[in-house]
Amino acid sequence: MKTCIPGFFLLVCLCLSVKAQQLSPVEGSWVGTLAISGIKLRLVTHIHTEANGYKATMDSPDQGAKDIPIDIVTFQNDSLTLIMNRLGAVYKGLYRKDSVLIQGLFTQNGHSFPLVMQKSEKGITVNRPQLPLRPFPYKEEDVIYENPSTHTKLAGTLTLPQTGTAFPVVILISGSGPQDRDETLFAHKPFLVLSDYLTKQGFAVLRVDDRGVGKSTGSFSTATSADFAEDVKAGIAYLKTRKEINPRKIGLIGLVKEV
Repeated sequence: MKTCIPGFFLLVCLCLSVKAQQLSPVEGSWVGTLAISGIKLRLVTHIHTEANGYKATMDSPDQGAKDIPIDIVTFQNDSLTLIMNRLGAVYKGLYRKDSVLIQGLFTQNGHSFPLVMQKSEKGITVNRPQLPLRPFPYKEEDVIYENPSTHTKLAGTLTLPQTGTAFPVVILISGSGPQDRDETLFAHKPFLVLSDYLTKQGFAVLRVDDRGVGKSTGSFSTATSADFAEDVKAGIAYLKTRKEINPRKIGLIGLVKEV
């Protein structure tokens, strides 16, 4: 038994050495930042090898997207190509041994942007300290009311200060495109943040899922500006039925809609 140990140890070392030589330099997690019209989006690409080649996924933490599939991965002569059919995007980069980074272009819908990726073991932690966390120091109630002109049921959240009565109230109105009650965009929730602030200042706040979004019924794509205006009027009518609300102090805060 003792005479076999040196040979076995040598075999293990040899296998580990061969495996180390076979590891691809692009295997691992790579972090880079896209700059698009003044907006910076961080991307994390995870690459690992399999028996039949490479497999990879991409995260976009600033957009709240994770494990985006990368359909085709090739790495030859220090050139890396990533093809994402679902996004209509392609990344082509050159691996630089001297600085251990990949430098290339990210192309989507005919537009190309420089993207330099560096290897990272830590990944990215997204911190959004502005998002309010429960329990809130005020009342929060899910509500549903109807736009009688189209029989559309609109679902939303009404927040009320913890104490007092006859509150002034604000209705938050979304901008272009179908939006939920928090105006969620790239993991940001601006209407939730605004509602939290206003309610802490003594205002009641109503924020609503657009028709056809979330728990609201109806169709967003076939609605007109007049329909959306009627939805707001339905919200005003509903608030006037609430005993906690001062019916003479109902205000609107809205984002610009494209026309």
